Amino acid sequence: MTNIVHIDPDSGIVIDDQGAHIDAFGQAMLLGIFSDLCQLRDGEMDQIRTIALDGIAKRLGKLLERYEP
Repeated sequence: MTNIVHIDPDSGIVIDDQGAHIDAFGQAMLLGIFSDLCQLRDGEMDQIRTIALDGIAKRLGKLLERYEP
């Protein structure tokens, strides 16, 4: 089980020296979720929900930046 992220409750996620890794399927899934989230955000009529969805989309976008070639 080498793909498990080890979490230490006192210090947070333990990051190894190998950098970020993701397989092609995982990257495609994240991109699909990001796309769906952006469409949902852009079509939202409630301003408070739009702001909340925008925050989630920005955090997911930052995560995806780690895996760009």
